[in-house]
Amino acid sequence: MAFKVEIDFKGALLSFFGSEKGQFRPTDDIHEAKQTLTQLVKFELHLTEIAELMVLTQRFGPSNGSQAKYESLRNNLIDLYTKLRPFLLAYLRFDLEDERVGLRTIGSGTDAFQAIWVWESLSGFLTSDDVFFRDRVARAQDAIRDYTEHLHCLLETRV
Repeated sequence: MAFKVEIDFKGALLSFFGSEKGQFRPTDDIHEAKQTLTQLVKFELHLTEIAELMVLTQRFGPSNGSQAKYESLRNNLIDLYTKLRPFLLAYLRFDLEDERVGLRTIGSGTDAFQAIWVWESLSGFLTSDDVFFRDRVARAQDAIRDYTEHLHCLLETRV
């Protein structure tokens, strides 16, 4: 199999795929970055919504439908996070308390994102007396913002 690497004048990788016949196709990192950015926007919206729901529940108690909404948002976040986690962790400021929340709740450590939705129910969150919740959400939002900026920079340099 023949391989050929093409590099443009800025040093960016143009192609690295070859075939027996010597045909090459360009890498498609722009499409991947746009797809990741779309997932990141959804993730941020769900995270903001679940955090607001949890703060309101903490302040005023659960309302009708709040548990079902929490479960739906939590499931969506878990699904999206499995795809985004390797990238978001690079931008996350870690705090030992995040791991402790997971250890107390599910028996294994968690990062800030996982520690936000670690409880299976809102009542579990209410009984936890989590005084670091707002700081955790702020650090998670900072990581999302920083990774979003990184993706925007990638897209600007590739277009």
